[in-house]
Amino acid sequence: MKEYLRRIEQMKQRLRTTKPEVDLENARILTRVFKETAGEPIAVRKAKAFKAQCEEKTIEIFSGELIVGSPGSKLRGGIVSVDTCWSVLADELETISTRAHDPFYLSPEDKKLFLEEIQPYWQGRSIYDAWVKQIPEDTKILRDNGVVFIDKRLMRGSGEVTASYKQIIDEGLVGIKKRVLRRKQSLNLTEPGAYEKDCYLSALLITLEGLEILAARYGKEALRLAEIETDCTRQEELITIAQICQRVPKYPARTFHEALQSLYFYHMSLFMEQNAEGYNPGRMDQYLYPYYKEDIHSDRITEEEAQELLDCLWVKLNEVCLFQDKATATFVAGYPTLQNVCVGGVDSLGRDAVNELSYLILQATEEVRLSQPSLSVRYSLAKNSNRFLRRVVELIKLGTGFPAFHNDDVGVRMLMNKGVPLKEAFDWNPCGCVETSLEGRMKQYTSLADINLGSVCELALTNGRNPKTDEIISIETGDPRSFGSYYEFKEAIKAQMTYVIEACVKGSHVIDELSMDRPVPVLSLTHRECIEKGLDYSRGGAKYTCGNGITSVGVADLINTLAAVKELVYDRQAVTMDELLTAVENDFEGYESIRQLCEGVAKYGNADPVVDEIASEMFTFIADEIESYESKFGKMTPGILPVTVNTLFGLSVGALPSGRKAASPLADGVSPSGGTDRLGPNAILRSVSNIPHDRFVQGTLLNMKITPDLIRTEKGITQMMAMLKSICSLGIFHAHFNVVDREVLLHAQEAPEEHRGLLIRVAGYTTYFVDLSEEVQNEIINRTPQRGLVAGEAWKEQY
Repeated sequence: MKEYLRRIEQMKQRLRTTKPEVDLENARILTRVFKETAGEPIAVRKAKAFKAQCEEKTIEIFSGELIVGSPGSKLRGGIVSVDTCWSVLADELETISTRAHDPFYLSPEDKKLFLEEIQPYWQGRSIYDAWVKQIPEDTKILRDNGVVFIDKRLMRGSGEVTASYKQIIDEGLVGIKKRVLRRKQSLNLTEPGAYEKDCYLSALLITLEGLEILAARYGKEALRLAEIETDCTRQEELITIAQICQRVPKYPARTFHEALQSLYFYHMSLFMEQNAEGYNPGRMDQYLYPYYKEDIHSDRITEEEAQELLDCLWVKLNEVCLFQDKATATFVAGYPTLQNVCVGGVDSLGRDAVNELSYLILQATEEVRLSQPSLSVRYSLAKNSNRFLRRVVELIKLGTGFPAFHNDDVGVRMLMNKGVPLKEAFDWNPCGCVETSLEGRMKQYTSLADINLGSVCELALTNGRNPKTDEIISIETGDPRSFGSYYEFKEAIKAQMTYVIEACVKGSHVIDELSMDRPVPVLSLTHRECIEKGLDYSRGGAKYTCGNGITSVGVADLINTLAAVKELVYDRQAVTMDELLTAVENDFEGYESIRQLCEGVAKYGNADPVVDEIASEMFTFIADEIESYESKFGKMTPGILPVTVNTLFGLSVGALPSGRKAASPLADGVSPSGGTDRLGPNAILRSVSNIPHDRFVQGTLLNMKITPDLIRTEKGITQMMAMLKSICSLGIFHAHFNVVDREVLLHAQEAPEEHRGLLIRVAGYTTYFVDLSEEVQNEIINRTPQRGLVAGEAWKEQY
């Protein structure tokens, strides 16, 4: 073992043995300051609360760490962002410590603090409170009946964004402060709107003061610890840490270590402002590379020392825990913060962007093997080397679920479809799960609402009724028994889809309005246009703004339903619509022969031209429909990134003509339904390529499960590299891989304590398999394992 890995193992052990706790320190300070500042501009109040957090928060430097700082007062804290959604804790006050998934220990003292100080003030004042009162009626009905999933997304606050860490590192707070002061001095307060801008710029200055104070406090603590440290080596480390904290992020970084510490101070401050998922460090191999290169050239650092610093940062990124409600945690378990780091692709000039630091970042993920950060690779078929691709495959074969693989060309086109010119689109980065973003320049809510495509099919089959309650919950599109053609059935599904999308857009508009009253000055600091406009990120101050993302869940279920009805009812007339509906209504109980017919129809994922044409037509229609709506921040944006909502949605959907049984999970992402893809990965990729990925600008997600033996050999590595190149050639945006045996997963279910470290790629995030609910575990287990990577291999023997 390399010597520095002993440090990393000690840090990991400390992390693993620390149970997550509810962290109310930031909430307590925020509440007090909001009481004290009543009547002042909201941005100033938020900035003063942040500054108070920086001045008062618990400061602790843990043994052995080289990158320091914590967004909360706990090593593993679930920070409660009370101005966005405090009610989660109120609803689960007695059960939050003991719930089955993602529990948080709540001390008696913090429980008392919440009941006596925090809840009384914020009652009725959070975004969630306002949303409950203002949600459009049709949106509410669809939400309550499991057709859409939208309200809990409010707890994400200002996440799903890539701030400009480069700006903090390169310019320091002093550089940003100069820009704010210049803009402030340029204002003419006699002009309408200038006073509001002046107040906002004052809020940014207060925020900058807070960050400076925070870093200085860590520097002071490092000096204190150095004075009492008996180990000479650790004493020198603490002195170095103190010197770094006294310099960054106030001043521009000079060294690789300073750059990493500056990055992390700003990163943790984002969580202090709003604990949300999807704060993305982005293209670290690009903006950190000049510091690494200069240190190596000047002999200030060795490659091994740089690797140690990166590994330390990787551990730090696992400390903060996403605080979410019980229902969401059941299906999105693992405290996922979705901090997406990206390497590879092309640079801002369209050249190969892979460098030495790209490989060190891949190495950090291999050595640390924790669930965060979420590592993504941009791969350019034309520009990136085989050496880089091979290193990616070597990391994939470890079975940790990292990295996610992204087709660089499609990512660039997605950004251009959001209105970004090519010159800047070259610099895109994966965000959160698989969404696309642009550092320091883009405001968006990448996945505001999920649409249950299984429910959309069901509504077309039931003429807009919920089959469980017989209540009309959508538009009436006619009794399917009266349809004379497949075209009429397809149009009924399109009409239901149009209605559901419209309801999501209405709900999105309400959230846009509510979010404008929750400024985020810390995040806005590194969005240059926020300073120039004097306008907060939440109000559209960023250079590029997009309408919120609407996500489709159950892709294969929609396609397979249409394919089954087309073939069985109209083309072959093997069953009548009445017979099919009766079988579906009874979950195929007593109608096994009809279910066999349904299961025998050609399925999505097998390169069947008829089925693939349905995929192309329907998802072009969905993209067109979503993009036809405008929000105050730009046109609405489609995506296909279900995380694990496909399992949750499946519970509310009855049997479908595809042969799917009631309450079983819907298909995951753009992947085929588990067990229905029978012709191997080449056929899957050919089918998946029929979806217009470029149009689904918030990302598309393809999950594949590979048996470990396939890529343990040189031949297997070569074949895997060829498959990844095929993904790029076919215009597919994303794929990620679980390289694990089914038997290992089954044993982990039976003996979870023996598999505590088993990482699994759930969907757009990686977490520990044993932390997942049984429903999600089963969905992963039942995904089709690929036993061959090219045509003519072992998959033929399987079938």
